[in-house]
Amino acid sequence: MGVDDVYKLVLQACEGGDHLLKDPDIFVAELRKEWANVKPIPSVDSPIQRIHPSGRVARLHLRPCVQMGIDLVEVAQLLLAQPLKAGTHDAFCWAWAGVLRLARRGEIPFDIEELEAVSLTRGATHHGDTYGFAAYRILNDLSHRPTREALCRLGLLP
Repeated sequence: MGVDDVYKLVLQACEGGDHLLKDPDIFVAELRKEWANVKPIPSVDSPIQRIHPSGRVARLHLRPCVQMGIDLVEVAQLLLAQPLKAGTHDAFCWAWAGVLRLARRGEIPFDIEELEAVSLTRGATHHGDTYGFAAYRILNDLSHRPTREALCRLGLLP
């Protein structure tokens, strides 16, 4: 994970995946394309990775979903039916300031100068070149009852 990846993680945790959900046709087409490229190799990854301190925002990893034989259409419906996160830039700035504090204290392994050089207004970004394979979508609110019920029905949550 590099600086770009930290930025993306904090942005996703605070603002969700709303930018991807605004056009359902494009969202499903991109999901279908990515789903087709996922190799169903054995994975120890959990399908759900919580990425916000509240525990409500998470990444839904596609590889375990493919490996479990979950239907793409059901995943697309689940993701499109979730409420938008409607996160704020202020929330992102607050969280990024926390990242900077951790780096200054040496509590995370990132260069403070590189982190400080990141523009907080650049918006959504892709992972850095060294991040490796990543295929997931954002779950904006795991406490949203219909989202939880769909995840349980699909076997993704107990």
